[in-house]
Amino acid sequence: MKGIVLDDLDLHIIRLLEEDGRQSFSLLGEKVGLSKTPCWNRVNRLQNAGVIEGYGARINPQKLGLEVRALVQVIVEFADYKAFEQAVNKHRSIDWCQAITGEFDYIMQVLADNIGELDSLLREELSGLPGVHRFTTSISTRVIKAAKGVSRT
Repeated sequence: MKGIVLDDLDLHIIRLLEEDGRQSFSLLGEKVGLSKTPCWNRVNRLQNAGVIEGYGARINPQKLGLEVRALVQVIVEFADYKAFEQAVNKHRSIDWCQAITGEFDYIMQVLADNIGELDSLLREELSGLPGVHRFTTSISTRVIKAAKGVSRT
């Protein structure tokens, strides 16, 4: 990792924040053996270095009525990739999107209320995003492991 050296204490803090980003610095410090201020200093250093990019809540899409989760693999004309990425970032139904290697250029997760809405999204909106040449859609039947974080300690 360029620019910052992480020790075991930093990695422990990262893992604990991935589990609960809302805990107080006092509690976090207690768990890692630091007082509040040194703990805050470490977290602040990790934030300033870009290791910690932000904090947020994990939302259950089904609890919001979004019953269909689809993975869409997309091939995009190279000349249009910037416009495609801008459009993806603005689209309300695209939960996440990643550039990938292999046969397809991107993979994204699309959330919809039901199959009818997904069909409409695919035919009327996603197919019309800039540069879309072709896409393949798979419907997720259940989540086996959801993203929680990246620490492996």
